[in-house]
Amino acid sequence: MTITTRAGKGAELTHAELDANFAHLRDGVDARVPKGRADGIKIESDYGWHDLLGHLFVPDYSAPEAPTLSTYVGGIKEHLLAEGDEVQVRVHLPHDYLMGSNLHIHTHWSHNATTVTGGSVTWGMELTYAKGHNQGAFAGTIIITEQQTASTIQRQHMICEAPASISGGSANLLDTDDLEVDGLIFGRVYLVSNDLEVSSGPVPDVFLHQVDIHYQSTNVATKQRAPDFWT
Repeated sequence: MTITTRAGKGAELTHAELDANFAHLRDGVDARVPKGRADGIKIESDYGWHDLLGHLFVPDYSAPEAPTLSTYVGGIKEHLLAEGDEVQVRVHLPHDYLMGSNLHIHTHWSHNATTVTGGSVTWGMELTYAKGHNQGAFAGTIIITEQQTASTIQRQHMICEAPASISGGSANLLDTDDLEVDGLIFGRVYLVSNDLEVSSGPVPDVFLHQVDIHYQSTNVATKQRAPDFWT
């Protein structure tokens, strides 16, 4: 079905033609987006944000740096970390990643104590990256640290975010210029410092629930499965 128009300015459509036009718009249009790496769907004047959901795993729960799978609330268990404890994480760059845009890594965490009066925690993220499709090897790691003031509320959901990449890279950031669809990021996320303040008793360990990366998205797929993805 196609949209019916009139060549003459002001010429009216029949009721049947108008109904058919509305039905076509209602039922969907064969929308076509340009194939370029910077083409896509924007929210107002810029591309929106999505999450790269990190896959968290602990290789060996008997290792000295392993967290404890501990009761969080009810029958739910989560990873409880003391200073120096760590988890491993990996993420995959999806086909809607906006090339040239910077990444931001964040931890989801909380404590389940009722005695916390203030203080902070500091998270560390050790990351390495490589392009896919035989284009690169995993490089030496970079280290990111980020401190966040704690909530005094039991089980308050906290998100501690830090920049993860920049053009040119650095000792503390991945190189945005090297990032590409189908690349992989491997990581180690660990509790650098637990500086919670309490009204009484011991300082509680903290729970790490999730590690994700915010990325800007074109909101469309790439034309090709492999490089060059946009040809």
